[in-house]
Amino acid sequence: MINFKKLEEIIKQNSSFLLTTHVNPDADAIGSEIAFYKMLESLGKKVYVINHSLTPYNLQFLDDEKVIEKYDKQKHLEILNSVDVLTGLDFNRSDRLVSMKEDFLNSSKMKMIIDHHQDAEDFVDHVFVDTEYCATSHVIYDFIKQTQIVKVDYSLAYPLYAAIMTDTGSFRFERTTPEVHKIIADLLEIGVSPIEVFDKIYDQSKFSKVKLLGKALE
Repeated sequence: MINFKKLEEIIKQNSSFLLTTHVNPDADAIGSEIAFYKMLESLGKKVYVINHSLTPYNLQFLDDEKVIEKYDKQKHLEILNSVDVLTGLDFNRSDRLVSMKEDFLNSSKMKMIIDHHQDAEDFVDHVFVDTEYCATSHVIYDFIKQTQIVKVDYSLAYPLYAAIMTDTGSFRFERTTPEVHKIIADLLEIGVSPIEVFDKIYDQSKFSKVKLLGKALE
């Protein structure tokens, strides 16, 4: 069980955060980053989102403010060493940071991870992981609801829905529990369109593959 009170305490007691996720990010990774970014920003925090990988084409719509940056040591090392908290989302092993790994580990700043995968590596100060959750975005939703730290509005509901939908295999996988469907119902009531999100993620992906095939045949 995750200690949400401790996570809330860390957020309230610090003013700047760097968010990052694993190499080759999926929708749970990007959706969790964007939702957590918007939550922190609404609390008046200074937030940076910096990843090893570029955001996949079919997930770029989730980053509507274009806040995610690709790691550049010359540009970002100072930020990594100056923010109050380094936060890893949707991964629990340092090798998933790839080009950011060494600088992340060498930073003297507080480090935490929020995740739902098994076999977490001991490389951060605070671990907020529970494998019973279907997605990291599920953890974030639960955290917000239980602590009431912010209100789940459309700007949060949209990336959270996209993340949960994909990490449950469009609600086919084992951890698609009644609780998950209740969360989805809440997000839909806020105004998320399932068709819109599905089409943006999967139709754009198909379009990209067709473009690549076309180039290969030229």
